[in-house]
Amino acid sequence: MKGTTRDSLIIVGVLLAVIAGASVAVYLPQRKTLNGLRGRIARQKIHLMENAGKASAVPSLLRHVQTMKRRYRNFNRRLPEQQELGGFLREISTNLSEEEALANQLIEPGSPTRSPLFHRLPIILRFQGSYLSLASFLRRLERMERLTQVEKLSITTRSPAPAGVTQGVDIEVLMNIYFTES
Repeated sequence: MKGTTRDSLIIVGVLLAVIAGASVAVYLPQRKTLNGLRGRIARQKIHLMENAGKASAVPSLLRHVQTMKRRYRNFNRRLPEQQELGGFLREISTNLSEEEALANQLIEPGSPTRSPLFHRLPIILRFQGSYLSLASFLRRLERMERLTQVEKLSITTRSPAPAGVTQGVDIEVLMNIYFTES
């Protein structure tokens, strides 16, 4: 019996040694790997939340881009490839000035200024009319197909008008038209 107990103790000892060896050789490295993976998961969750916050801005940016596309859809049409001064001056004098009852028109184109992306042509317009006709003229100028910019506007009141008559003004507009070269 003594031999059996001794054999049992040896077997138990060997089993304990195998368990201890397995723990040291397998369990501890696996535990270390598992803890490393848990840390990576935690960092990836934080990274994912940060990216989700950034991605939440995408729908509003897409709406903004669509709005800008609609707004600037005709931009190339408003910035012609040539100077096309004759057609523009005809449109100014015929379509706008006559409809707004602006008199004594004088149109003086300046010298074009070149830049890498576009060119600018200054134009001085001088005419007479009322405040309302000037406002309507400027509104129509803004709605034109061609890209224009009013750089300077000078309004001078003419001699006092009799009671009940609209006050006349002398107007000078320095504006720029833009074009590209083909």
